[in-house]
Amino acid sequence: MKASAFADLLQDVAFPVRRPQIAAAVEGRGVDPLVRRKIEQIPDREYTDVFDIVVALSLTPAHLKGRRPL
Repeated sequence: MKASAFADLLQDVAFPVRRPQIAAAVEGRGVDPLVRRKIEQIPDREYTDVFDIVVALSLTPAHLKGRRPL
């Protein structure tokens, strides 16, 4: 999922936001299971903006497992 598409999912969310609020915001919006699993794996802390969330998502075990080595 591209950052811009993820930003669209969170357009009604007031920042800062925590993991449970992120999960609730994307619930029922057709987010694929991998993205939901990544959200479950991010630290439960305050995220200041969408970019902050995208960085955290890119560091989850579910994301890194799918990456190919250079």
